[in-house]
Amino acid sequence: MKKTIFIVTLLMLTLSACASPATEIPVTEATSVSAEDNAPAQEVVVTEAPMQGKLPAPSFESQTYIDEAVGFALEYPASWTVKETMTGERGGQSVLLSSPDIIDLETVPAGETRVAITVYQWDPKNDLAAFAVSRKAAWDASGFTILSEEPVTLDLGLAAVKITVQTPEGVTVPFLFAAIGDQYLSISGEGDLALVDEMMRYLRPAGNYIEQHLYSL
Repeated sequence: MKKTIFIVTLLMLTLSACASPATEIPVTEATSVSAEDNAPAQEVVVTEAPMQGKLPAPSFESQTYIDEAVGFALEYPASWTVKETMTGERGGQSVLLSSPDIIDLETVPAGETRVAITVYQWDPKNDLAAFAVSRKAAWDASGFTILSEEPVTLDLGLAAVKITVQTPEGVTVPFLFAAIGDQYLSISGEGDLALVDEMMRYLRPAGNYIEQHLYSL
């Protein structure tokens, strides 16, 4: 039986792969999205904030995870292990592990932490609000409960949405969504949620994203 965090991400990748322009949730240019003209809009507010200053040093001894091709980086504990666990036409996933032994466990043991970084190819491009709404619809269909939702602005002005959900089994899983170029990035974690949150805050543009978007300004 697959672990909770993989069930969530596999579900999201499957729904993304099955999506087509005819079945996507309609999206307006505003930050609210509704399935029907007369239905209440589901809102995800993505703020356009000024560029952020230099981040403080992590509370842990860190090293940098960087994906030059996709264009992002973040800090994670230096003693951790990185495993590539899922790739495909619609996305790929890497897992950051406090111990290599926990990668296939259904439940993360006390004192351990597991963070999944998933990249999605999804249409429409460059519409973080619509992407977040599609994820919320997938969770709702699978019996997940949304506990909290907030827009955040990360380093170099990268807009993101943080949503914390509770699985049908009662496991709390935080997610951070961001648009990186024409792809979408999801970071989710189990275990030490305070550490997961700190790692999420270090997500920033890098590599190709910097070259194509920031250096051209």
